[in-house]
Amino acid sequence: MEHAKKYIKGLFQSGKRNIERMNEVVPETEYESMRHFISESPWDHRPVLDKVAHDGSELFFNCGKVALLLDESGHLKKGKMSVGVSKQYSGQAGKVENCQVAVYAGLSCHPFYALIDAELYLPESWTKDEKRCQKAGVPAGRIKHKTKGELAYEIVERQKSLGTRFDWVGGDGFYGHDYQLGKKLDELGQLFVFEAHSNQMVYLSEPVISLPGNGAPSKGRAPKRYKADVKPVEARSLVFGLEPTDWEPVLVRHGSKGGMRAEIYVRTVYVWDHKEEKARQRQLVIRRTYSKSGAEEIKYALSNAEQGQFTNLELAQMLSERYFIERAFQDAKQELGMSEYQVRGWLAWHHHIALVMMSMMFITREKVKFNVQKPLLSAYDVREVIIRTYARKGTTIEEINEQMKVRHRQRAMDQLRNLT
Repeated sequence: MEHAKKYIKGLFQSGKRNIERMNEVVPETEYESMRHFISESPWDHRPVLDKVAHDGSELFFNCGKVALLLDESGHLKKGKMSVGVSKQYSGQAGKVENCQVAVYAGLSCHPFYALIDAELYLPESWTKDEKRCQKAGVPAGRIKHKTKGELAYEIVERQKSLGTRFDWVGGDGFYGHDYQLGKKLDELGQLFVFEAHSNQMVYLSEPVISLPGNGAPSKGRAPKRYKADVKPVEARSLVFGLEPTDWEPVLVRHGSKGGMRAEIYVRTVYVWDHKEEKARQRQLVIRRTYSKSGAEEIKYALSNAEQGQFTNLELAQMLSERYFIERAFQDAKQELGMSEYQVRGWLAWHHHIALVMMSMMFITREKVKFNVQKPLLSAYDVREVIIRTYARKGTTIEEINEQMKVRHRQRAMDQLRNLT
């Protein structure tokens, strides 16, 4: 418990959140013991994350409608030894980079948000190399490739089993494009509103799905590939046929800069994976906004809500809630060093992420607690209070010189450790 407290203090107080720097600012810490606590101590991160999820669920109990938001985030890393690291797309860099990627979940209830769960993504280059996984400490049961959509579903299923309260699941177009994820959430009875790509194929009426010739062959083998009696269209093609009166103006509230005006169009469509015997009904939500310069921006979303279950305004607000997981990543990375760790193993990565999320929940609790007195309280504000409240090392020339000597010894030891 004491090591955890010191580590969390380091996340708040240190300018750069790695063990070496945190040890230099938090009183009564020792580098090797903290390194062991994060990298080698076998404590289970899962109960920590489950407690964070429970606390968030309780915190948002009287807040209103709550979203469970899914998104992946990358952490840029050098080398090949950090668990899960690979050349893959990083949203942070906006291109393919050497990085680790994880699927995250956060709770959001305007204007509050917090991350509560995570699953580290292991590319096939890792799961096909059992020795590499073992060296990084990956549990035997996790040395199996899972898509990000599969990891996302595991998170949703876990949160439901924990009793975490949320009204719908949200995510970007990556998850909206994942037919299997939508199917599984249908079967789970879980409402979702996922962004969709503009080229998402939809059917404007329910297609009749059948095997050519009803499956009876005239010659040769019986047909096995299903066909639809109508052709799908791209979601973006619908915009060109809309009249001004088809759009409903709404005021979507989010962000620190006030409300956002938008125009909404909603209609029932169907999606199909060319494998199932029946297409799945969805609500297609199209949101149009204009920047101050007059530039038009159009976003699309798919929901498994029933027709008429929600108003256009409610669907627009649910679509817009995804903004808050981006804010959550921003706070976690800028104010708590979520990506600044310098550890390689499975245990260490999960330990760090769990303590970052616990710290973030503290920030969210403070924002909720002081919402009336300080409605614009930010993660930066809370961190500033922590920095100025608790004692710090390294405030005298003597302490700085001693830290430099210790730092050099630690680097020499790490170099030796890496050679063995």
